[in-house]
Amino acid sequence: MFKRIIFSLFFLLTAATAFADEAESHVDAQQAVEQSSSSVASVTESSSSVQSSSSEGLKGREVPVRYWVKGDSVEQEAIFVKIENDTVYLKKPTEEEQVHIDRLEDKQALALQESNGQGVESAEEDEESDTLQKPAEIIMTDAVKDSMAANAEEAVPAADSVDDGAGDDLETALQKEEKRLKMEEIAKVEEEIRNQEIADSIAAAEKNPYIKYFRFELKRLYNMEDAAMIPLSLSNYVVPEIKVVEETIELYPPGNANLLVVSEPEACSLFVNGIPLKQVAPDTIRNIKPGKYTISVMKVLKDVEWWGSAVVRINADSLNKVTIPVLRPTTRLTLNTNPEAVEVYLDKAPSLNKMPDYMTDVIVDGVKPQVSAQLFFRKVGYRDTSVTVEVKPYMPNLVYVDMTPVLDDLEFIEDQNAFNKERSKRRIGRGLLWGSIVPLIAGGVMWYLAERDWSSAADKKHAYEKLSAFDSDDTRQMVKDNHRLNDSGDTKCGVAIGLGALGLGLLTAGIILAF
Repeated sequence: MFKRIIFSLFFLLTAATAFADEAESHVDAQQAVEQSSSSVASVTESSSSVQSSSSEGLKGREVPVRYWVKGDSVEQEAIFVKIENDTVYLKKPTEEEQVHIDRLEDKQALALQESNGQGVESAEEDEESDTLQKPAEIIMTDAVKDSMAANAEEAVPAADSVDDGAGDDLETALQKEEKRLKMEEIAKVEEEIRNQEIADSIAAAEKNPYIKYFRFELKRLYNMEDAAMIPLSLSNYVVPEIKVVEETIELYPPGNANLLVVSEPEACSLFVNGIPLKQVAPDTIRNIKPGKYTISVMKVLKDVEWWGSAVVRINADSLNKVTIPVLRPTTRLTLNTNPEAVEVYLDKAPSLNKMPDYMTDVIVDGVKPQVSAQLFFRKVGYRDTSVTVEVKPYMPNLVYVDMTPVLDDLEFIEDQNAFNKERSKRRIGRGLLWGSIVPLIAGGVMWYLAERDWSSAADKKHAYEKLSAFDSDDTRQMVKDNHRLNDSGDTKCGVAIGLGALGLGLLTAGIILAF
């Protein structure tokens, strides 16, 4: 009897403990659901406010981009939306957008092969297999990961914990049944919480699709659709709409002449005055107007562009052929003008004290790459012309300028001639200034030598005056040396005076003409 009473009390105590644990788990689950719902609601509210604020004033188009974040080793792909208040808004590409990005990359690769003159391999791709519907992506939050891990642990029981219930008494069986019911209830609540978090995460991701970066966190942002860099120096920017205007662009002036271009090596892309042709050397440029052109060839070797160029005069009544070898990649500035013999000034306008740096046509080697270089072109009988070019590294940097002739303005031509005459005077004056250095230095040297001869003559005189009481051969020789050194010093002094006068005259004339 006593054992039954104790067993009953133990059973009641176990049931009360299980009921308390179950109630506590229900409360915790309900609080977790409320907290997750409130957090998701706040995230949804903030994302909707961001979306509404960002959608206001959104004018432009979304383009696929490759972006590189500082600290990362590779570039990533996304869809650019805009830059607003120093924040770059990106979003993940959809399936269709990803297919478009892949096509752009394939197109760029094919264009690179075609520009090299290489054969393009055709590959048949089944687009339908690439665009198979993928399951909806689940946003993995920390709560979802913890709940899924807990579920996985409970779903795979250990082998040694399997109990078939054989040999248990009534009380033990009741306890196991209550524990099983409690675990099922807990698992049910956790499943509801997990499903709710997954649904809320997916909804939040759909409402707030943006990937946001501070613009200075990005190294580069490349517009794949327009093949241009998106300016990260601007705090607000959208990609503008492109209005396609159909126009017929003539690659070169049409005419009745032909030009055969041979490149070394073969299979190089052709350029006329820097304009690319859809031709690969060796080939003939047909129906071109006779005249002067800059013909260039280019080939990509080991991912580096090798260029070669030549200035060609094309005649209509003769065989026109040019062979152009490609050169090792260096930074060059190729200056060609029509007409030739045009003065070129780098980064400084022509002035009376500024002489031309080069005369066209010319290829300038060893130029420093820079974003903008100012070039001034001048020739008598033509309008002064200035251009701003970008000097790209390891490129020939072709610059072709067609000067505008002055036909009726005689006063302008006279001013140009007067400018050249005055500049020539200053140039002659500078030459005289530099030329005066030589006679002045030579006069100083001759004066030094005269002084040394006079000093030696004085020593000889002092020596034979001490020996004047005795007449000997040494005394007579010292007298002769004294006369000879005095004569030599006088001669050198006269030469020094003449050179000095010449130097002073050149210096005076140079100062008058140069200034």
